[in-house]
Amino acid sequence: MESEEIAQDIEALERDLVSLRARVEDDSTSFATLEQQIAELRENLLRTRETLTEREARLAEKRHELAETKRVETLAAYEDDLRSQREAADRAAIAATDFLAALDTYDDQTLKLRRILEEMRDVFGSDERVTKVEQVLQDEPSRLRGTWEAVLAATKWRLDEHVKEVEAPEELPQGLQELAAQERRRGLIKEYFGKN
Repeated sequence: MESEEIAQDIEALERDLVSLRARVEDDSTSFATLEQQIAELRENLLRTRETLTEREARLAEKRHELAETKRVETLAAYEDDLRSQREAADRAAIAATDFLAALDTYDDQTLKLRRILEEMRDVFGSDERVTKVEQVLQDEPSRLRGTWEAVLAATKWRLDEHVKEVEAPEELPQGLQELAAQERRRGLIKEYFGKN
């Protein structure tokens, strides 16, 4: 009987062994399949990274191309800028004409007031009315001085052929240096005018 039990144990162990060998075979096959899938995934990942790098470079190139195209289109649309500049020049000319007319009126009124002052001195002597008019005529130049200086400075630099006292960076081409100097000088004039 003992031999039968041992024989049964052997049969059970052999069945287990066959089952385990089958599982080992299946697991080995599955492992080999997984290794193959990992290798394929690794290869796919490398290809995807290469494609990503290429697309990023292409995107950067296209963005640069777009910026350059927009810059060229803006430069090509110079007629709008010409028209705007001409309109601004016309407005400046009209404003300058109006300013000169206002200046003439101011001068006429000032001369008229000086004549009145002389007549008032003859009639009233040196009473408070005469003193009041004298004070206005004395205060007027200092009251308008800042405006006159700003107008003179804004006009003078436009008449100067070269802008010398405001220097631009030397690494710029000559034309851009002059433009940068004019822009800087214009800013200084605006800043000065804004303070007064």
